[in-house]
Amino acid sequence: MTATPCITALQDTVRTLQAQIAAAEDGPEALALLHRDAAYAALDVGDTAAAMTHALSCLDLARAVGEASLKAKAHVALALVQAEVYDDMGASQHFAQADALVREAGDDRGVALVAVNAAHYEMEREQSLAAVTRLQALLDSPQARGVDLGPTEDLKQVLHINYLVSAAGAQLGGEVLPGAVTRQVGTSRALLETWLMNRQHLGQPLRVLEILEALTLVALMDGQHERAAHLADERVRLAVQADGPLLVGRALLDRVRVHEAAGAWGAVEADARQAAIAFTSAGHELFATRARERLAEALARQGQFQAAFNVQREATRQVYALYHGFYQQRALVGQIEQQARDAEVRATAFAEAALRDSLTGAPNRAHAMQVLAGLHAQARQGRGSAVVLMDLDHFKRVNDTYGHAAGDDVLTRVVQVLGAEVRGMDCVARFGGEEFIIILPGVSLNAAEQVCLRLSQVLAELEWPAIDPDLRVTGSFGVACLRDGATLTETLREADVALYRAKAAGRHTVRVLGP
Repeated sequence: MTATPCITALQDTVRTLQAQIAAAEDGPEALALLHRDAAYAALDVGDTAAAMTHALSCLDLARAVGEASLKAKAHVALALVQAEVYDDMGASQHFAQADALVREAGDDRGVALVAVNAAHYEMEREQSLAAVTRLQALLDSPQARGVDLGPTEDLKQVLHINYLVSAAGAQLGGEVLPGAVTRQVGTSRALLETWLMNRQHLGQPLRVLEILEALTLVALMDGQHERAAHLADERVRLAVQADGPLLVGRALLDRVRVHEAAGAWGAVEADARQAAIAFTSAGHELFATRARERLAEALARQGQFQAAFNVQREATRQVYALYHGFYQQRALVGQIEQQARDAEVRATAFAEAALRDSLTGAPNRAHAMQVLAGLHAQARQGRGSAVVLMDLDHFKRVNDTYGHAAGDDVLTRVVQVLGAEVRGMDCVARFGGEEFIIILPGVSLNAAEQVCLRLSQVLAELEWPAIDPDLRVTGSFGVACLRDGATLTETLREADVALYRAKAAGRHTVRVLGP
């Protein structure tokens, strides 16, 4: 029997995607999709910080491209990350935005993608009936054909897995399933059984675990306790082989339901205790609390009331801590919302924080590269832009003479002055150290040279009374053209060569390198 690949393989996938992103020279659409894939991979290994970073980068690039379906994919990725960190309001907003975008674009696969992921989010919140109702509405709609439009069966597999999990969860929770759902359960179960028999052909490494989870719950729903136990045991074994504490914890917690149905409270106690340990190790305290509550129930059922009280008290304490942390987070988001200027408040604010230089407040290198990626796509259509690298002359002397605090003040003020002197559509970013990049969309080399001559003069005329009345700060400028036929790397290399020539010419000057 084929074992599920270990978490290390998924971590390798994350690193591979990050390397591809770092080396990417394709347009912003391809880069956005790489960031989306990296966000999903990071979620699979439990790295929500990395997932958030990639999801925000995906959304920012998607906005630059302006294609509705791509923006919808970005909103779905961000919604799933926000759901993972319990930002339910943010997740719901992004799902709604994604759904509106794909419907407006007539993207059937996009509609299906949004519905399947939104249902998964509802399942995670134990809203099983809402999830299966959403999926049934998709299957009954013309957009259902979108499930089969992709190059792989991944979306189809996830849809039917989520359908069975949510349908079984609803019925086991006491809900009455509509007739259409009951009929669809049989169809979905047959598909999952076939996929399980041919597991070697499944595209995703963790898909077997998900299929086993769904079939276990359906077996429980149908009263097939022996089969449910067999499937649950196999899932736990494969999760242990995968070497991921979150996977192990979820497999154990789901097997608890099988033991509960059989009245095997000693087994419930053992699995719930191990699940709580696994979830805590994975940093997933919400599920750890759920495991402790099941453990308390098992202890009470065995007459160990003092032990049950102690476990339940710890679970209650952890629930309080989770809610406290959640409300703190909501307060912080509220502060961010007050400063935002458009409807996409949360994504804009987080993206801005991730793409700003912490010292000067200027856009950072990552932001500049995203802007360049968007302009590079336009350059392929014949609309060139100017790229300028600017280096402060003899900046080390400022730090050595007046101290690093004064040097920081100089960098910050230079950013402010340059930003005030260019157009609103232009970008002034800190590229590293005392080096800055100035991006001038739609500007020719000759016009860019004149802009840089003006900026050079403005810098030279600045006075620094708070540091030293005699201090003068100048800059060297290297100008190149972002154009069709040249990669981003080639354009930046040309700007760097031009900057080197400006320094070699005595600094405080401008040099242009063009085609």
